[in-house]
Amino acid sequence: MKDKIGIIERQSISIGLVANFVMALSGWFTFYLSGSEALLLDGNMSFILFLSSIVAFKISKIKTIRSETFPFGLYVTEALYSLMKGLLLLGVIISAITSNANKVFQYLEGEPLNMIKTGPIAYYAIAMVSICWGLSAMYRVQNRRIKMGSSMLKVDQKASFIDGILSASTGAILVVIGYVQPGSQFDFLLYIGDALLVILLAIAILGQPVGIIKEAFVELAGGKLQDEAQHQLIEDKVNRQLELQGISSESLNIGKTGSSYLVIISLSLSKLSGSNSNAVMMMKESLKAELTDEFTFVDVELVLV
Repeated sequence: MKDKIGIIERQSISIGLVANFVMALSGWFTFYLSGSEALLLDGNMSFILFLSSIVAFKISKIKTIRSETFPFGLYVTEALYSLMKGLLLLGVIISAITSNANKVFQYLEGEPLNMIKTGPIAYYAIAMVSICWGLSAMYRVQNRRIKMGSSMLKVDQKASFIDGILSASTGAILVVIGYVQPGSQFDFLLYIGDALLVILLAIAILGQPVGIIKEAFVELAGGKLQDEAQHQLIEDKVNRQLELQGISSESLNIGKTGSSYLVIISLSLSKLSGSNSNAVMMMKESLKAELTDEFTFVDVELVLV
């Protein structure tokens, strides 16, 4: 299963790498033809996804390697990947808000601005939305094949979906702006309609990179598993195995780093004094096997207190 996860990850990432590079070039070229800042944001977003895919491909190869220096593997690189990707997406969004707000202020102050040329935008939007949402669906389907065992595909799926929303909204609204007549009460949209659109879209999707950053930070800090459904599932399995052996735990800590899960069960030494040590170890191995079937990369540790 571990080999299958790596193969599916790299296959999916390779497809995304090529697709995002094509979308970045398309966004920049259409920005050149139309002068729309919204398309520049779209192109920049795709380029960030392209660069991060190169890093993700390398991480997929090394994350499972265990050594004396990294006895639990290099799954932390997945959390670092998610954190950096979230920060890059957040940086692009904040930059888009500030630069386009400046464009609006320039217009309000009477500075001359070029009109948006909406001619090629409809074709661009249709193509980009198809690619983005196709990628998002592909990432999700591939991740389901490996029981959602890849945190990188999970992040990439969200990022591609965000990119698709950006492309769809940008294309639809800019095409509508193309029908505004110069001299009408809405002719200001011909100059700053794309800037207003970018600001609204950026604010609307701001929560997505923030959520990615928060989850990655918790993982890097060794915090509790944030997915409540997964946490409850693991807790139930642990309690069931302990009950079968007539053992009670003092505490249970469930953490996640990248796609690797760490389950730490604290047991009272005094309460175990009459227990069969073999039974305790059998419980550990049985629990690990059960969890591995569900999550693949799992370590179970017993701590005596």
